[in-house]
Amino acid sequence: MKKSDRIIAALALLSAAIIVVRVIGAVAGYDLIDMAVNATRPADAGGWPMETH
Repeated sequence: MKKSDRIIAALALLSAAIIVVRVIGAVAGYDLIDMAVNATRPADAGGWPMETH
C-alpha cells in the first residue's frame, strides 16, 4: 500500500464518519456539527462572526 493510498483511505474514512455523525444527528433531531461549532465559539460577541447564524 502506497502512502498516497493511505491518505486517500484516511480521507474516505473521515468523510464517512462525518456523514454518519450528520445522519445520527438528523435522526435525533440535533445538528451535531452546528452544536460542536457553537461549543468552540467564544462567548463574547467579538469572537466568531455572527453572520453565520
